Amino acid sequence: MKKIYLFLAIMLLSCTVTTAFGQTTKEERVQAILDKNQQKELYKAELEDAMHGFRQGVEYSIRNFGTLGVMSAKKHGFHYLAGYRFTKCWYVGGIAGIDITTPFTIKREGYVDESLNYSIERKDKVYIPVMADVRCYLNTNRFSTYLYTNLGAEFSHTTAAIALFGIGGDIHTVKNQCVNIGLGIGMGSWESAEGTHMATLDGGNISYEKCDGFVFNFKIGYSMTTNNQKNERSERNGN
Repeated sequence: MKKIYLFLAIMLLSCTVTTAFGQTTKEERVQAILDKNQQKELYKAELEDAMHGFRQGVEYSIRNFGTLGVMSAKKHGFHYLAGYRFTKCWYVGGIAGIDITTPFTIKREGYVDESLNYSIERKDKVYIPVMADVRCYLNTNRFSTYLYTNLGAEFSHTTAAIALFGIGGDIHTVKNQCVNIGLGIGMGSWESAEGTHMATLDGGNISYEKCDGFVFNFKIGYSMTTNNQKNERSERNGN
């Protein structure tokens, strides 16, 4: 009889220890999840605060010209960008720099009358672009996405308008610094060192018309935000 009581006591103690251990493990898991979520929210809040303020950086862009009859037309851009992020959603700034057009070919072919067909090589050219840069951020994370528009003009011996629209992202290396990438489409004007128009035939003579069309744009850069308000608060708290 004593052995039965001893066995029951051991079983009861074992169940109690197992239940207590299970509860402790469950509570620890719940607390770990809560701590992780709290850390994410804290990082997000700190990131939003760090990205408010004046931002500046550099970027490289490449634009392909997507008009029929124009082959291998590209613009390589080296830009300085600066602006201000007013809220967690809105950034407004500007872009300026240098764009270089690679040599490209304008062709017309397929006519039975060979005099109507032509192929003209256009030389490279340097432009000075000046554009507004407006972004609407969709989220705030280590990889923050946004919609952007760039509107402005490129200056050479003539002026060419440009409008770009697309989606981009900030990949944060630290809270106030990030790699920027963007992909978009738009409208642009093309010209070359030989003239401001695309070649056409007029009574057997080559004349020029303005060369407009779609552009496909990719850009990548690096930028840094200076949060003056945060620095001022820190100095006041330190004093």
